[in-house]
Amino acid sequence: MWQYIVLAVVLLSAIGYVVYRTWHSFRAAGDPCHGCSGCAIHDQLKDKQKMAGRKKPVCFK
Repeated sequence: MWQYIVLAVVLLSAIGYVVYRTWHSFRAAGDPCHGCSGCAIHDQLKDKQKMAGRKKPVCFK
C-alpha cells in the first residue's frame, strides 16, 4: 500500500512540474530576452523601452 502512496506523490510532483514549466513558457513567450540577463541586445532593449516611457521593461526580471 505504501508503494501506491509514493507513486502518487512522484506522479503528482511530475505533473505539477510539467504544468509549471508549460505555464512559465507561455508567460515568457513574448519576451525576446527570456533566459538572458546580460547581453548587449538586452541592454539596448531596456534603454529603448525606457525611452518609450514604459516603467518596467519587458525583459526585466
